[in-house]
Amino acid sequence: MDTDRTLGRRLLVGAIVAALFLLVAYVAFSFLAVIVFAIFLYYAVRPIYRSLERFGLPNRVRAGLALVLFGVPFIVLVAYTLVIIALETQALLEAYDVHAQFLEGVLAEIDVTAIDLEEIQELLAEAATQASIGVMLVSLAGMINLVGGAFVQLLILIVLTYYMLIDGPRLVSWLLSTYDESGVLRSYARAVDPELSMTLFGNIVNVFVTAIVGVITFYTYNAFAPAPVEVPFPALIGALAGVGSLIPVVGIKLVYVPVTILLAVNAWLSGDLSLLVPVAVLAGVSAVVVDFIPDFFIRAHISGEQTHTGMLLVSYIVGPAVFGFYGLFLAPILLILVINAVHVLVPYALNGNPPGTRQARLEEYESPLESLTAEPSASEDPD
Repeated sequence: MDTDRTLGRRLLVGAIVAALFLLVAYVAFSFLAVIVFAIFLYYAVRPIYRSLERFGLPNRVRAGLALVLFGVPFIVLVAYTLVIIALETQALLEAYDVHAQFLEGVLAEIDVTAIDLEEIQELLAEAATQASIGVMLVSLAGMINLVGGAFVQLLILIVLTYYMLIDGPRLVSWLLSTYDESGVLRSYARAVDPELSMTLFGNIVNVFVTAIVGVITFYTYNAFAPAPVEVPFPALIGALAGVGSLIPVVGIKLVYVPVTILLAVNAWLSGDLSLLVPVAVLAGVSAVVVDFIPDFFIRAHISGEQTHTGMLLVSYIVGPAVFGFYGLFLAPILLILVINAVHVLVPYALNGNPPGTRQARLEEYESPLESLTAEPSASEDPD
């Protein structure tokens, strides 16, 4: 009887814990994009946080400085992009006003004396006033909701990253020490953590380096190039090249290749074929300086060593298509978790033996089929 009561209490406690976990999972799913960005920001800021330890600063001060040192350049980059978009929108609206003035001039030339324009104008003005007030109130409410939601998500992002830097390692150590008797989860964490750090931190460093190199390259080109083939908004194009570097191999090409094609078309339409020379120089310099050098040297030294590059490229393409924009960061995280789960967790689930933390790379594995079908060497006796 006591055993039945104990089992019943355990089931009741288990149901309560499961309900709490489901509630937490529901809340976390509602802020999934923020959590993904917080993980990305944590791994991007953590090297800065750890490097500040040499100065003997407290953990909280180091976490705040790390967020500021990383966040200020990032916010400046985003703010500049938004300003450029705003200026372009303003230019478009000014062009629309020019067309509207032209339309008014055309209507003034048309004989509409038979129509009572004053009465029509009064009716339209009254209707427009009522409609504009409603539209203004709806727009104001929508803007308040948008700004409020963005502020809440930004606050959650900063707080999550801040406390992950301070208390994240202690929380993980406590969970592993309390619930991981076999040690397999510790092996899994040791395999996943450095791979996530190298991949995510390498990506953000590559973004900033590529953006800086792109801005310098395009501004230098504009200093010597003729006006018809100048790069429009070189700082914005350089920043977009940095963002494009998140997608390996093809990301940066999606930025500078259309730009060079557009400049080549402008040179062709101008009738001066000599303008194609600086465009060709821009294409070559962009391919080498902006694309090849940062991607080859930086990504080779600070990207993950175990994750296959082709699978990582596929995750960058599939992630946004499945999850939206934050899938650009979620898909690589899932890829690393799955690959290391196959290496560490699956063998333990099958045979109960916790494996080592090293993941065999694809190029290190020789297929038995290849060894059977390989031709014998000259030194081997065919008999």
